[in-house]
Amino acid sequence: MQHEIEKLEEMYTVFNEQIVEAFIEDYPHLFPILTDAYEHIVKIFGSALLSAELRHETEPDEENEANDLEYLSVLIKTNLPPQKAHKLQDQFDDEWWLDVEEDLIVISVEVPEHVA
Repeated sequence: MQHEIEKLEEMYTVFNEQIVEAFIEDYPHLFPILTDAYEHIVKIFGSALLSAELRHETEPDEENEANDLEYLSVLIKTNLPPQKAHKLQDQFDDEWWLDVEEDLIVISVEVPEHVA
């Protein structure tokens, strides 16, 4: 598993590495999805991609308070204007992500706040 985490660290800025590694050990099918996702992110965002962050997230389960919902979050950082960035995210979704159907990964785009 160490090799897989090292490969992900070449693509993503990984936060909470040990937790991410343990999560991927529990769900090994996520590794190829994450590597494919990065390839598609680079293909679609190109030079506008500043970075891609990978982190483990939890949030309360509304239906069962004893369980927290756990997932990996991929944050695409770009310097594009919001409208263009979200258009590219829609393209990413349409061309690839919507066909993946993986609930344990959330992919979103972050755009800079422009000060007028």
